[in-house]
Amino acid sequence: MTHKTTSPLSAQPSLSSSQTSTQTNSAGFKRNLTVFDMVIYGLIFMVPIATFSLFGGVSNASGGMPALAYLVAFVAMIFTVLSFGMMINTFPSSGSIYTYTTKSIGKGIGFIAGWLMLLQYLCSPDMVFTMAAEALNNYVPQIPVWGWCVIFLAVVFFIASRGMKTTMLVNRIALIFEFIVLGMFVVFGVIYIVTHPATSGFSLTALFNPATFNAQGMLGAASLAVFSFVGFGCVATLTDEAKDEHHGPSRAMLIMVVILVIIFALTCYIATCIDPSGAICRGNEDNGFYLIAELVGGTWFGVVCAVAVALAQGLFTGLVGVVSVSRILYVMGKSGSLPSALSKINEKRQVPIVATTFVALLSLVLLPFFLTIGMEGLAKVVNFGALSTYILLNLCVIVWFWIRKKDHSNPLRMLIFPILGALITLAVFLSLDTTAKIIGCAWIIVGIIYYLIMTKGLHRTITLE
Repeated sequence: MTHKTTSPLSAQPSLSSSQTSTQTNSAGFKRNLTVFDMVIYGLIFMVPIATFSLFGGVSNASGGMPALAYLVAFVAMIFTVLSFGMMINTFPSSGSIYTYTTKSIGKGIGFIAGWLMLLQYLCSPDMVFTMAAEALNNYVPQIPVWGWCVIFLAVVFFIASRGMKTTMLVNRIALIFEFIVLGMFVVFGVIYIVTHPATSGFSLTALFNPATFNAQGMLGAASLAVFSFVGFGCVATLTDEAKDEHHGPSRAMLIMVVILVIIFALTCYIATCIDPSGAICRGNEDNGFYLIAELVGGTWFGVVCAVAVALAQGLFTGLVGVVSVSRILYVMGKSGSLPSALSKINEKRQVPIVATTFVALLSLVLLPFFLTIGMEGLAKVVNFGALSTYILLNLCVIVWFWIRKKDHSNPLRMLIFPILGALITLAVFLSLDTTAKIIGCAWIIVGIIYYLIMTKGLHRTITLE
């Protein structure tokens, strides 16, 4: 079967959110995604069961108060979520922070913002593939880590190339699967707490324990927990496909992070009540949660939780990562920042097929290098890209509304909140290790050189319509 490709520049004019969802907008996509669809999409990327793999580290760093650490991390991120809402409403585009920065600050800084987004999203698929592969390799050692990664990549590319309808169907099934595992842990955990006097019961000390509280330690734990929230910006890359492009993505983003903080805090609270002394996690930071799961549900349930995390990260988060970065490449190709071929879409399936294929091939090429630097190092490189763009996002709000438009009608939303968002994100950013900063800075330098060659040497212009 042959599928036609077309440039979005020849597509129909943009439609309002009140018009039928089956029509095509000026970007070449159909506006058929509801707030519910985008919430599902975002939840999959951010993994509701992410606490399973991070619980031990957050618990140890927080002095046995991981639930509180996640609440602090939520407060830290909510300011950036609000800034996203302001910019999405003003500049609705799947280009996300690339578009906002270009429009509000300038083309050069905007390009660097998009370049940093590419660092985050191009590395994300291989990162989650590696995380999942290493987990599954423990249970099926006959298949090497790289083999699992290739399998995940092939499955993800197949689904992503089928279109957003197929992607959303897979996402919904995956989310049901994750919530079933979460529900099982909550039920097993509550039963265990009630029936075992050795636990603390449902004590408030599992949330806040003044005897072990340390402000510096809690901030360190929150800086680790905040990485569970990094990625909510993926919803902004769906703006061109949202029924309500002005308000839908921002509402979805807010709903999503509220749901996640409730899940994260509840999961951590129950796990802490089961092991109030923290003895399990102190000696088993990486798999502490799975040992707690075994304690309440048996060995089989610990395996279920581990495999669930692997599949959630390797297949479902990887899928969202590929879809998100393909949309960013599409917008940058359309605007002239990157080769225009990346802006070609499959009319039938509404997929930026060239961009999607490029992401898959690049992930395959880079896989050996990423396996060499390791999962932890790769995660920190991803966070360099994410956190740096969040800083720019908050600055965009201040520059556009407070400085350029001189709109001082809401100082909290237009000045105070984005300043807090920028400062908090900067604090977390500075906690990254030296290797991540070196790789990130090298990536920026390469981007600057590319931009100068493109604009000064080849005299190309960036045009955002």
